[in-house]
Amino acid sequence: MSVVKNIVLLFVAMVAVTLAIGCAHVISKKVLKDVDPSVTFAQVVKAPDAYKGKTVLFGGAIIETKNFTDKSQVVVLQQPLDSRDRPVGGDISEGRFIILVPGFLDPAIYSPGRKITVAGTVVGKEVRPLGEIAYTYPLIERRELYLWPAERPASGQPPVQFGFGIGI
Repeated sequence: MSVVKNIVLLFVAMVAVTLAIGCAHVISKKVLKDVDPSVTFAQVVKAPDAYKGKTVLFGGAIIETKNFTDKSQVVVLQQPLDSRDRPVGGDISEGRFIILVPGFLDPAIYSPGRKITVAGTVVGKEVRPLGEIAYTYPLIERRELYLWPAERPASGQPPVQFGFGIGI
């Protein structure tokens, strides 16, 4: 009976550790404690100057990455974040924003379509043409940044196959 109890306890411990790792945030606890959860992206995109100095947590899909002599700018299509702070939603977005990062970010790595999560400080806005309109982009100065692994395109094949015999 003691052996069975130990096996069950070991199994429960392994499941708990797996769940804890699977639900871990990609931004450090130290920075997350500075994030103001009452500040939404919708509020910031409407009035960026009203939120200057606030630490926010946003994410989305990269539109483009530009490098300058002393910094990089990453233009992002905002998407809602899931419980792990991963951008989700496909076609769901409340707008665009720009992440400011000191130094160089390679545009081949920080490429269009890649998912990104940033914890940063709202530092203002920049107005740029977007088609026929002047679009106001909130500027977020990076405190921490996480570039999600590139998603593999669907092959049309199920990820797991079962069968008997010899596969050719």
